[in-house]
Amino acid sequence: MKVEESDFNALYHFFSSSATLETEVFNKMCSHLKKKQFLKGEPILRAGEIETKSSLVTKGIVHQFIFDDDVAITTNITPQGLPFNSLKSYIEGSPSLEIQEAITDVEIIYLEKKDMELLAQENHQVSYLLYKIHENILLDRENRMLLLQYRNPQKRFRLFHEIVERSNWILDGTPDKYIASYLNMTPQQYSKEKRLFCM
Repeated sequence: MKVEESDFNALYHFFSSSATLETEVFNKMCSHLKKKQFLKGEPILRAGEIETKSSLVTKGIVHQFIFDDDVAITTNITPQGLPFNSLKSYIEGSPSLEIQEAITDVEIIYLEKKDMELLAQENHQVSYLLYKIHENILLDRENRMLLLQYRNPQKRFRLFHEIVERSNWILDGTPDKYIASYLNMTPQQYSKEKRLFCM
């Protein structure tokens, strides 16, 4: 699938929220950029496959989950404008436990790990950019881990809005059942907290 100008713009917008890149460096990164499209319900990464890319959603919403006793447990929800990958598999080169699936029709742009590593070795700006991106990812995961420590669904719901930076992005167009799973709630609990929160 052809990478378009809007894809370059989306990538630039995402990068610039973390660090500044010189035009020449950004263009070199873009020369390695690839694009894929997935239909609603289609897998992006299956359990047991090895993650080899870092992706940015340019259209739609991606659901990341694992199975526990045949029950899908949401590990992440990634809407348009945000990055995703199965980080453990990506870093270790190990089979992924996580599954990635398109909740809606999805388009992604991505860079292969081998290309990212080469670019980082060649340019300190790219290394710094990746450092800042991973710093943001760690903060996001720590904030979610913090809210999941609370047994009270009302407190989890409130903290989701207060400390999870991506909360407004996730809420825009993501079906409630996925958000409920993300917050470790039943759909009924989530519906009740959402109703109370909006009052």
